Amino acid sequence: MRFNTSNYGGRQKRETVRVQTNDPVHPTLTLVVTGKVEKFVEIRPAQVRLEGEVGTSLAVEVEILPNKGYPFSILGVKSQQNDTIRTELIEQCTAGEDSRCVIRVENLKTSSGRYADTITVNTDNAVRPSFPIPVVGIIR
Repeated sequence: MRFNTSNYGGRQKRETVRVQTNDPVHPTLTLVVTGKVEKFVEIRPAQVRLEGEVGTSLAVEVEILPNKGYPFSILGVKSQQNDTIRTELIEQCTAGEDSRCVIRVENLKTSSGRYADTITVNTDNAVRPSFPIPVVGIIR
């Protein structure tokens, strides 16, 4: 059994599994696995929202706070679609208790409409070599 903890950081996770046995008294057992999932990273804001008028500068700085038990440096930042946003690593993660990184996300769309994109942050941490940051754009 695999216990998928994706997107559960900082919350309780519960999985139930039914096991068939060769015991005639208990042919089926139900196992319940429950635990708190450690948060690898805190992202502020958790989702980037770029909203505004065509022709105005729309940008957001995203603060990334690594869990002190899982320190990392950012190796790269890339968006899925290269034509909607630009990403830039403004501040690399610092060492120690108050470690933080900052990424700047800027809208590139020059016409009205909506879009969704995902930023992939690549790290040097073997536990979680990458993590996503969702982006939504609403250009009027």
